[in-house]
Amino acid sequence: MKIVLTWRALLAFGALVFVLAEAHELVHTGLGRLLCGCWGPRDFNVWSLCSTCATGHPYTNLAATLAGPAFTFAVGWVGYGLLGPRQPVARQSLGFALVLAALPFTRILGAVFLGGNDEVYALSKFMAHPVAWALGGALVLLATGPPLVRAYRALAPRRRLATFLAFFLLPFPVATAVLLGALNSLLASGFLATYGILGSPILITCWTAAVGAVLALTYRHLGALGQPVAALGAPPATFKP
Repeated sequence: MKIVLTWRALLAFGALVFVLAEAHELVHTGLGRLLCGCWGPRDFNVWSLCSTCATGHPYTNLAATLAGPAFTFAVGWVGYGLLGPRQPVARQSLGFALVLAALPFTRILGAVFLGGNDEVYALSKFMAHPVAWALGGALVLLATGPPLVRAYRALAPRRRLATFLAFFLLPFPVATAVLLGALNSLLASGFLATYGILGSPILITCWTAAVGAVLALTYRHLGALGQPVAALGAPPATFKP
């Protein structure tokens, strides 16, 4: 499979990155709402349980903390399945997009190199931080490694490493600049900071609706992100669910 960078496919991939990032946060806060009966405060990347549940409920906090990465890892493993060697190229292309749009670099960077992220934080509540760091990092590598290896092997040999690294590394600084830099700064200034549906500030809801609409309009082009090497002169494929 050779990656073909059309603007439609890249737009769909970018929208998928942001939709999955928000879904990760909503899994955290949604489980917290289910277990506590109330929504806690949040922004684009930091959340907490509501005040009536924030203390004295360590297992509730643990469950909500681990739910986010569990969802993200599940997305990567769905991509792993779609990347199977007998799958049509359009499905492999979608699988590649799911594996890399789940931002595995973020999970590896935080848990393996920085000793943070949800995984290490949750484990550190039950063991010394160095042990939690080692165990959390190992679990993250086990969860992200096989999908990443299969995504890498699915690429055509020519420029394989450069292509893989671009999709592995570049979404992280882009998402960080947009979500943590621009949008969190707007939210901190009070812009559309009133809470609305799903326990989220209106700015987050508007952003999610916007990127969700873009993804809904372009998701078929995720199947055209990767094309058979022998058929690059043919019209690009689109994903058909």
